[in-house]
Amino acid sequence: MAVTLVVATVGLGLNLRAWILLGPRLAERPEVGPARYAVLVGLPLLVAAVVRIPVGVLTDRYGARVMLPAVSAVAAGSAFGLGLTDSVPLLVVAGCVSGIAGTAFVVGASLVSKAFPYGRRGLALGVFGGGPAIAVVVSAVSWYFDPGGRRAGLLLGGLLIGFAGLARLLLRDDPDGYHGGSPVRRFAEIVRLASTTSLSVLYALALGGLVAIAVYLPAYLSVVFDLRWLQALAVTGAVVAVAALARLLGGWWTDRRPTARLLMICYATAAALCIAVSLTPRPWWLTAALIAAVAVCDGAASGALLALIGKAAPADSVGAVMGVSGAAAAFGALGLPLLLAGVDRLSQSYAVAWLLLGGVLLAVALYVRARGLQIGLGLAVRAEPPPGPTATTVAVVGESDTRWGAAAVVARLAELAANDELIVVYGSNEPARPRPETNVLVTGLRDRLPRHRVVAVRVGLRTGSLGRHAALFGEFVESGTLAIAVTPTEDLAGVTAQLSSYLRADRVLMVSYTRAAGSYLRNVWDRG
Repeated sequence: MAVTLVVATVGLGLNLRAWILLGPRLAERPEVGPARYAVLVGLPLLVAAVVRIPVGVLTDRYGARVMLPAVSAVAAGSAFGLGLTDSVPLLVVAGCVSGIAGTAFVVGASLVSKAFPYGRRGLALGVFGGGPAIAVVVSAVSWYFDPGGRRAGLLLGGLLIGFAGLARLLLRDDPDGYHGGSPVRRFAEIVRLASTTSLSVLYALALGGLVAIAVYLPAYLSVVFDLRWLQALAVTGAVVAVAALARLLGGWWTDRRPTARLLMICYATAAALCIAVSLTPRPWWLTAALIAAVAVCDGAASGALLALIGKAAPADSVGAVMGVSGAAAAFGALGLPLLLAGVDRLSQSYAVAWLLLGGVLLAVALYVRARGLQIGLGLAVRAEPPPGPTATTVAVVGESDTRWGAAAVVARLAELAANDELIVVYGSNEPARPRPETNVLVTGLRDRLPRHRVVAVRVGLRTGSLGRHAALFGEFVESGTLAIAVTPTEDLAGVTAQLSSYLRADRVLMVSYTRAAGSYLRNVWDRG
């Protein structure tokens, strides 16, 4: 697994370096002014946004062992083109081709998600998200020896060719294409899900903001503060490196804590910092420091969201999910600078643009606070029933398992409900009051099982409510309703036994959660 992570991270860094190679080559051309520069360096982002989804689908079909070398080979060709040509039109063409290098993120994220177990996946994706730091180091070295980027392009092309061959030798992933039902329908469902969920919008703001800073900050510092180009590039490199390392925090947090809380803090802090940027006096270093802090917030938020998406995406479609999410981030990276530039043109002040961006981020923070339950559940992947006979199953869930692993537990229950006639017995220490964990089960299962009716009923042994409701649970099973029996923890075993007996259940399963393994099933009793 360590080799896989190293290969994916290094590959991301080298490909991202090819992705941003167009900027230095255009900066040395006097006929390319700031406005034209801002448009041209956005073309690789546009190409990446368009091709990330098909590359993600191809990764699901052929595996990263094929796709990562292929993407790197195309990136090498674009790097050679950027190094050999002096014509601005040809530079732009080669730069557009370099947009394909941006799909290395999709391939690598899919590879890492499949290679690491649930409990380590968030941190692993955070490490992988530090790939831009490698791009910054490579860029810094190349800028020192070759400010124009010509020899750097040729050298980078050679490195990418060598990496493509090495990746082909070292990677051992197997394609895990979808085999249950129509693959076209499944792909359409995954794309619909990933493109309409709020996670993609949040991810577009976080990672899109980070990419936008990496691409456009040099021009911003050069135009607004008259910094020399190499100085602006050095400042941008430091900002991107720190932000990339912040993605480690986001991935680590998602493995251990509720993600919505971190996201709310990151977006609210970024909003305050954007407002501070709008009020900053002229010293460039103060503005750069505040923008760096915004980038750190974006880095932590994007790392957490990438981990959340990677944990929830089904193994057979993780490439498609990452492709849609990555495309959203690329469009976000294009949209944010256009927003700033458009408002600046209308108001003749970047301060208004930063204030507007701060307002948007504050609204997002409030949205996360209000919708933290749904966000914490990740992607609501709808369970597909596998072929085979159904069974009446009683699934037992403890309150602590939903507190720390709600998304994983809900996904496991949805898989059971798609194939079996399912009754969930949920043990809660405070059944007399509405509990967030109960809401998590109901909300999450409704999202993942749109054809099921999901209800929660409070029962107990001492109150005698179980006897009154036993027939009701039987009706739920007959009608296809997924019922959750909420009971005190001390009554959990007794309620499970009585319900299983009354419903003549075929099996009783315990649904548990650990940080290392995620959600898993333990067989308690089986009729057969």
